[in-house]
Amino acid sequence: MQEAELLKSLNHPNIVAYIDTLSSRTKLYLLMQYCDGGDLEHRLNQAREERVMLPDARLLDWFVQMALALQYLHSKRILHRDLKTANVFLTALGIVKLGDFGVSRVLSATTELAKTFVGTPYYLSPELLNNSPYGHASDVWALGVIFYEMCTLAHPY
Repeated sequence: MQEAELLKSLNHPNIVAYIDTLSSRTKLYLLMQYCDGGDLEHRLNQAREERVMLPDARLLDWFVQMALALQYLHSKRILHRDLKTANVFLTALGIVKLGDFGVSRVLSATTELAKTFVGTPYYLSPELLNNSPYGHASDVWALGVIFYEMCTLAHPY
């Protein structure tokens, strides 16, 4: 329910739109905007298999769209905390949509830092790996890892 409440408050062209919530006795369903282009992880795996690099213009376009979405989240004091290629969705028209806010956290102040260890290992910032408090810079680190992966079709480590 916390994720649903967070999603209801978001309105940005580069964030997957919330539509509604349905629940049964044992399950909660979040109805979200359909991204008919799949996710970035699948797109990069396809490029690896075909041994085709993504065009520079597309790399920059997608990076800027992700950065704008992250800027919007951070302006609302929201940490995504699990930014990775599998959580970057695409439309058939090439619009990038950040999604999966299941482990996101809203900071109570712009100077507050989070301390919970969450995320996917490839995309974790040094602060998280050192079990230190972290903030918006950890999401920016993950964005950099994603950009590296888009440019090289490989993980940086």
